[in-house]
Amino acid sequence: MSCLKIALCDDDPAFRSLMEAEVVRICQERQVETEIVSADSAGELLTALGHMSVQLIFLDIDMPDMDGVLLGRLLRQQGCTADIIYVSNMEERVYEVFQAHPWSFIRKAHFSQELPGVVDAYIESLRQRLGRVALQNTDGVHRSFGPEDILYIEAAGKAQKLFLPDAAEPFLVRTSLHELEQQLIPMGFIRIHKGFLVNYRYIQKITSRSVLLDTGQTLPIGRDRLASARETYLALMKWRGLDREN
Repeated sequence: MSCLKIALCDDDPAFRSLMEAEVVRICQERQVETEIVSADSAGELLTALGHMSVQLIFLDIDMPDMDGVLLGRLLRQQGCTADIIYVSNMEERVYEVFQAHPWSFIRKAHFSQELPGVVDAYIESLRQRLGRVALQNTDGVHRSFGPEDILYIEAAGKAQKLFLPDAAEPFLVRTSLHELEQQLIPMGFIRIHKGFLVNYRYIQKITSRSVLLDTGQTLPIGRDRLASARETYLALMKWRGLDREN
C-alpha cells in the first residue's frame, strides 16, 4: 500500500496530539506508511485540504466555529471523497453524522481502545478497493501483496509457500490453499493443480503436462484442471490486452 494520507481535526490540542500519536503508532505496527496533517478548526482543515489530497479524515463534532456534522456535509457538497471517521463524546448525535456518509464513529472517551479495530477494518477495506491482499507469515510478519507481487503458491501441508519475484525464500503462511484461492482469484490467479496456484501474468506457456513461467520454472498441471486453466488464462490475457489498449 502506498502512503496513507490522513487529516486530523480537533480543537483540543492535547487530544489532537494523542490522536496523531496513536494513529501513527498503529499504522506503523501494520507497516502502513502515513502522512498526517493536523487542524484545530474547520477553517484550518479546509485550508489544508486545499493544498493536500487525503484519503481519510478523523473529525471531531464539537468545535467552536463550525461543528463536525456541518463540516462533513460541507466537504461532501464540495466533492470531497475522503473517508471520514468521527471522533466524539457526543454519542447522541451519531445519527446526524450519517448526512456526511462517514466510514465509522469512535467514542472519544474510548479512543485508544476502539482505534485499533477501526484502523484494521479500514486498512483491509482500502486494500480490497486497491486490489491488494494482506497476509501474515509464520513468523508473525504482515505484508500487503498487489496483483504482481506473487509468482505462484505451492501447498506445504498446513502452510503454503508464496514465491515472490523479489525474494530468494518463499513467504510461508499458515492458511489453506483454498482460502488463498478465494482471495487471489480476483487478482488473476489460476488453480492449475491441487497443490499449486499461479499468477497468470507470469505464465509463458501451458502444455498438456506443465505450466512454464517467464522465470524458466516449470509447474505441474492436473489433467482435470487443464481445460479450465487454459480457458481462464486465455480470457485473462484477452482482458489484459483490451485493458492496455484503453
